[in-house]
Amino acid sequence: MRRILPVACLVALFVLSGCLGLGFGETRLAEPASNHPDPDTDVRGWEDGYWWNDSLPVEGEDGLSKPEIEAVTARAMARIERIRGHEFEESVSVEIISRETYREQRSGGGSSPEWREQFWEALFVVDEDTTVDEAFGELYGSSVLGYYSAGDIVIVSDGSEQLRLSRATLVHELEHALQDQQFGLAASTTTRDGRLAATGVVEGDANYVEGLYEQRCAAGTWDCVEVPQADGGGGSRDVNAGLSVATYTPYAAGERFVAALYERGGWDAVDGAFENRPVSTEQLIHPERYPDERPTPVTVPDRSGESWRRIAVGGESVLETAGEAHIYSMFWYGETLPREHYTSGEGVNRYRYDHPYSTGWAGDRLVFYTDGEQGAYVWRSQWESADEAREFADAYRELLAANGAESRGDGVYVVPDGGFADAFRVVRDGDTVLVVNAPTVADLDDVHDPGGLAIAAAGRIPSSLTDATTGHRAGTA
Repeated sequence: MRRILPVACLVALFVLSGCLGLGFGETRLAEPASNHPDPDTDVRGWEDGYWWNDSLPVEGEDGLSKPEIEAVTARAMARIERIRGHEFEESVSVEIISRETYREQRSGGGSSPEWREQFWEALFVVDEDTTVDEAFGELYGSSVLGYYSAGDIVIVSDGSEQLRLSRATLVHELEHALQDQQFGLAASTTTRDGRLAATGVVEGDANYVEGLYEQRCAAGTWDCVEVPQADGGGGSRDVNAGLSVATYTPYAAGERFVAALYERGGWDAVDGAFENRPVSTEQLIHPERYPDERPTPVTVPDRSGESWRRIAVGGESVLETAGEAHIYSMFWYGETLPREHYTSGEGVNRYRYDHPYSTGWAGDRLVFYTDGEQGAYVWRSQWESADEAREFADAYRELLAANGAESRGDGVYVVPDGGFADAFRVVRDGDTVLVVNAPTVADLDDVHDPGGLAIAAAGRIPSSLTDATTGHRAGTA
């Protein structure tokens, strides 16, 4: 689990620490005489010699020594136990690496599969002039503050000569360690939307605990070590903002989700979400729809011609779901909705993913095609009403227009140049919207044959061409 910055903060990324590993083998700090005695056994609110309300002989103005980081970490663990109501069962190691080292570790991972490139192209986020690996490499290389993996916390530094440990990042990653020990972090999902939703519980809980911890420090309820962060940072103006907004969903929408669960039923409700993860970002964005409302199953029949075939892995066609959060990110990045909307939220954080263009999502399916040289895709989405489907379709046409699309009639559009240059057919039938993408207008019917019947100029799918019944949303009438 990584802690990353949202797009609004990327160019102001702060320095965390020096580029050193922490052995924690040096002499421990002398404890103040006022501190409480150690318990006979490990108890909640005490870790590795420190109670949650112990004082520390640590200033922090000039950074932290290794023994000081050891003490700060132990007390933070005790305080997280106090907040979260669970006990750390194992010790947690902390390592600090340079941002350069982190970027080197991420490099050399190979190229993305063709369908993954098409997924982000379909969302108008990563165009054909940039690879998805390059876009994610720049995003994570510039925005990752730290991560937890298999019992170890790694803090990513921007090269300071002093150990300047970000308290917020440490607390966030320590909460991941506690989650791992108590619940486990893995979740079984088959789509990116499902992964964002399941991860929303993990990152949302960590963000929420981090926020509660920082509130106690700010209010003076707890005596906290303040470590000034060095100037500069690893942020980059080359980071893809649309990718950042999409990727930040589990942190922002997840924190709002966890806050809503906590209000609903305290930490027991949050704990329950680790066992019963949300299944869509719609549930994450709209906690009132969790856990009853589940996505509508959406299918896309294969109507491709001989020159096009579906992309498959292991003999199975690759099927993806964009989901509400990705659709929001698509319209936000394409400036179809106001840029300031994303940071206009209230409550636990200012980031929001609910907008009329994407709210009302009931389900969708993306399938990918290739002719051996070029790619194409078919995207079918289901909406809770015809009005919401119309609103999405209209916004999608605005997105095409913003990319220079020219109408060719009968729901067909062509983006003549640029990184998203392609042909598109956008048609709606009631609460369903179908988008077909191909390199040229002539390829559209070969990728997804409309059945030989004329498509109305209004861009509606003839009723005889729709799929079999997809069923109703679970938990709704």
